Amino acid sequence: MTDDPVYGALGPNSIRLLSIVPGFASETINCSLTVIHDMDQAPTYDAISYVWGNERSEEPITCNGQRMQVTKNLIEAMRYLRPLPQWDSVTTWSKKHALHSSRNVWGGFATNRHEEEEHSSSRQESPIWIDAICINQEDNAEKAAQVKLMDRIYTNADTVKIWLGEVNDTYSTHSSYRRLQQQRLGAIGLLRRQHAIHLGEYGKMPVILAFIAQALRNVHAGDNYATKSRSATDAVYRNHVHGFPGSSSEDWKDLREFFDNLWFLRIWVVQEVVLAQRAIAILGDWEVEWTALGQAATWFESHGFALPPIVKFDGEMGDLLPVSRIAAMWQMHATPGKRRPLLQILRDLRGRKATLKVDKIYAAYSLAEETRNTSRLHPLIEPTYDKPFGEVYQNVVRFLVIEHGDLSVLSHAGGIQGLKTSAWPSWVPDWSVEKASVELASDNQGHIPYDASGNRCLTLGGSTDPDCFPIEGIRVPGGIIRAYGDKLLSYGFRHTTYKEEDDFVRSAWSLIAHLASRNNSSENESETYRPKNIPRTFVSTLTAGLSDTKRPLNEDSDFLDDAVRWLQRQFGGRIPVSGISPKRGWPGSIWNSSDSGRFHEAFTRVCLHRRFFVTSGNLMGIGPETMEKGDMVAILFGGRVPYVVRKLSNTKYSFIGECYVPGLMAGEAVEEWKKSGRKAEIFNLV
Repeated sequence: MTDDPVYGALGPNSIRLLSIVPGFASETINCSLTVIHDMDQAPTYDAISYVWGNERSEEPITCNGQRMQVTKNLIEAMRYLRPLPQWDSVTTWSKKHALHSSRNVWGGFATNRHEEEEHSSSRQESPIWIDAICINQEDNAEKAAQVKLMDRIYTNADTVKIWLGEVNDTYSTHSSYRRLQQQRLGAIGLLRRQHAIHLGEYGKMPVILAFIAQALRNVHAGDNYATKSRSATDAVYRNHVHGFPGSSSEDWKDLREFFDNLWFLRIWVVQEVVLAQRAIAILGDWEVEWTALGQAATWFESHGFALPPIVKFDGEMGDLLPVSRIAAMWQMHATPGKRRPLLQILRDLRGRKATLKVDKIYAAYSLAEETRNTSRLHPLIEPTYDKPFGEVYQNVVRFLVIEHGDLSVLSHAGGIQGLKTSAWPSWVPDWSVEKASVELASDNQGHIPYDASGNRCLTLGGSTDPDCFPIEGIRVPGGIIRAYGDKLLSYGFRHTTYKEEDDFVRSAWSLIAHLASRNNSSENESETYRPKNIPRTFVSTLTAGLSDTKRPLNEDSDFLDDAVRWLQRQFGGRIPVSGISPKRGWPGSIWNSSDSGRFHEAFTRVCLHRRFFVTSGNLMGIGPETMEKGDMVAILFGGRVPYVVRKLSNTKYSFIGECYVPGLMAGEAVEEWKKSGRKAEIFNLV
């Protein structure tokens, strides 16, 4: 590699920085790379965050005197960042210009590069770090080594510049256009009344910036106002009280288009902006502080404007915005220490896009607790671009099981991945695809309130088959799946109840209604499944035993009131509610104070892409959508929850997914097993 005119060898603590020669837009981009042998001694530099894109630029750049092909999106970014030879030759805006930041509501967080020189961050005078150029993309060993430095590269950068692309704005001065825009934008203060100049005449960005400015005003105003509860359920009132136009306004389309930018979907950009000391987003000539975008997106999400992050929404878009992923990035940025458990980061990044499937793993390293010391990584998770991604994923599973001594990672497998195929072991999560259902045993909820294996320690068996994962456990007596309902496909947001949700609950109740109508029960039957307790056990199953705030149901009596109200409103008396809530016989004025939206939110979150089932022993549960009649519920030692498995042979099983079953979640099956004297068995998951 030392003979390469562009890329010389790099040491373990070395990086390259790029300097771009000043030039006009019509000139070929000329740049040079400098090796920084000790990155701790690097000069002040910036880093760029952008979407690579697949389209190659027809025009090459010159780097270290050599012609080099880059993507079209990158060359556009470099043209923008390249300093001009002489700034005095460029016409700039005076402070009297209608879009000058000093005259508008976005003045504290956004500027245009055409403003006076001292107000612009656009000129790239410092060297810059760009992954596609500063890393030799033909050298897999170098790529793997540089992955381990990513956290320091972006943390040490003076500014991370987010390139969102060029903006396609069209201006119009036609009088009818002006009147239309005045009708559209007057509600959010874009009409400058003193001059009768409408900012919408200058394109979409002023509209977008005004929305962001209003969201930031709402952030600073807080939520301590008398009609907050009405705002949560009345979207028309909510928009009015928070200073936004109605949901039918075309302005929302402009804002939604902005938040739909591909950059917000990519996986590598998460660490790049989360670790940044300062970041600015650049769209055409506009520069917007990342802090403003993150805070605005978080406000929109927390006030009911967010589109469902995973499920495809086919309803009327109106004022719904794709802000959930942006809000998640901002919340990670604001997290002290920035790092979280690796499994949680893998889950958070799972729905994002990556060109290489192994990068779904490596992009998490700069944000994970277990990979804080990249110079001493466990051999199982050492980054490499020379192994198949399936082997990389298997090694991550083994690492997490060994590192933490539990089976939490299995909650991320199964489900929508479908049945086992010869190409993919059933126990390995496929992090390259989205998983619609939330994990029951999730690090996101802090303390996990389940202990299905009763503190029984994880025990692994032996196998020479790398695709086999042998785990000790027990079968649940009466745990063969006898019947199940259709999976829940729903949006599960706001206070709207969809027909699919009604049908799901009605179908689920039909499977166990006979248990509630019995006149007697056996002496050995648990209290959970006695006839008088079936309605409450049913509610517990639908919500996995947790309220919308993820508290155990017995610690949140108000939530049970909400469940009763929802069931009564949707089904009248067709589903009994006796025994669910202690308020059942209270005066109506107290009863009607409950908010049925809490129960609705909780059960749709848990049941999405899951099925309600009953077993041969009349246990009820919520489990993976790929279950089949005859599958069995098993307790695998080291697991917090029960699992559904499918017997393939005398010794081999396919892993189907995690499940929630009342009466099994606190180790009850393990206690009965200990009394029975039965031996545990090895489940060879393949």
